[in-house]
Amino acid sequence: MQSDAMRAIFQQTFQRSLANAGVQITALPPEELNTLVDALAESTFAVLEAIEDESAAAQTRPSYAARSMPPAALADDEPEEQLVWKGRPYLSIGLRYELTTERLRIIRGLLSHNLEEIELVRVRDTKVKQHMGERALNVGDITIYSNDPTTPEFVLNNVPDPIEVRELIRKATLDEKRRRGLAYREEM
Repeated sequence: MQSDAMRAIFQQTFQRSLANAGVQITALPPEELNTLVDALAESTFAVLEAIEDESAAAQTRPSYAARSMPPAALADDEPEEQLVWKGRPYLSIGLRYELTTERLRIIRGLLSHNLEEIELVRVRDTKVKQHMGERALNVGDITIYSNDPTTPEFVLNNVPDPIEVRELIRKATLDEKRRRGLAYREEM
């Protein structure tokens, strides 16, 4: 749901709650009351975003079994996965994208989470598309083509600075393929 639609629902619900409670605010002009409601909506969205970020951070913490292992045992296996880029679509609250050194994550939901992942070693190609309005706002869509059977093509919509993000995805993909010893081969 877009931010403007959520804001409109928040305003309607707030006004309805005031009416149901029998509260009439006459001390404020209607424009100032709308500004107050907008401020309440923004603070509510900020709290929801903080809850979402905290929940996502809790999910990326190592499990009990990993914490109980000595640090040397973890270090011998392979390098720890690092967050390369984190972003969300322009005017979106319930959707977040994360690029790590090993995979691209698409996380949906505010209080609950739906997680999709694309392993970087499976990424074949990327494409950026921007129409005139998106260029003015410096947002765009990044299409990722992969060998993943569940997600052969995925579009990251309304990504801020899409060309830079596409380059980050490309570099992380090449680095991960190099780290795993995978060579490029064109099929004819």
